[in-house]
Amino acid sequence: MTAPTKRLWVVPRNDLEAVEVINLLRPRGETVLVSAQRWGASWEKLEPALREEIERVVAADPSVVVIGLELAGENPWAGRTVDDHCWGAGDRVVGQTALAQVAEVLGTTLNRYQLLVVANDQGWIPALERAGASVGEVGAIRLADRTAQGVTPDQEAQAVEDIANAEWRGDRALVRTPLASFEVSPISDRLYGKAGEWLTCSANAWIYNGPRYTELWSAMEALREPRDWAKAPGDAVGYAGFVDMQDGTPRAEAILRFLWGE
Repeated sequence: MTAPTKRLWVVPRNDLEAVEVINLLRPRGETVLVSAQRWGASWEKLEPALREEIERVVAADPSVVVIGLELAGENPWAGRTVDDHCWGAGDRVVGQTALAQVAEVLGTTLNRYQLLVVANDQGWIPALERAGASVGEVGAIRLADRTAQGVTPDQEAQAVEDIANAEWRGDRALVRTPLASFEVSPISDRLYGKAGEWLTCSANAWIYNGPRYTELWSAMEALREPRDWAKAPGDAVGYAGFVDMQDGTPRAEAILRFLWGE
């Protein structure tokens, strides 16, 4: 009988899916190291203490496979990175969310709540609706996701204020906010069903939401940075994010022209 593969998982706990991945792994005896990195987490920015622990475990047993969850860049320990996103020039789109892939590795099935978490990660509110989630379930999943992302009541209030000050052209909205990119989900959750497309200009990134996300991603190919990201294609509403944006730069002007159809 073949011995089971020894695995060490590295998981940034930065959204509801990551929380459920941890909840899936730990009861099954899997070794999990949790990173405090927010959205846009990478192998490069892994905390020194976690790096040291990985090195210690691998040195003690070189057969251990190091698996990361949605970490940009190359896995330094030549293991796998479970993902379904585009990062800069890299494309890890496989058509399964990270939680679904982890369940497959473990050989287990997901319960209804976990399947709704998968739907939420795959396609946000529209996917939850397609999955048959009730209005209450949609609200509960979205609140749980925002909470897991670290969104505070003050940030929820800031989102309301930012939307009130948004610039609108038809059903397209431009929302400027002092919030960081990993704090803007309360803006998008509130704009769903009210805006056809919107661009959130946060403190550290600009994020487009709408049906033309793959078009924008392709249009920005020559101007993309390695830490830019996009949702896997296929959903009616998706996103594309661009880091370290400055008004008046070629990147900013190109995105604004795209948003307004100029």
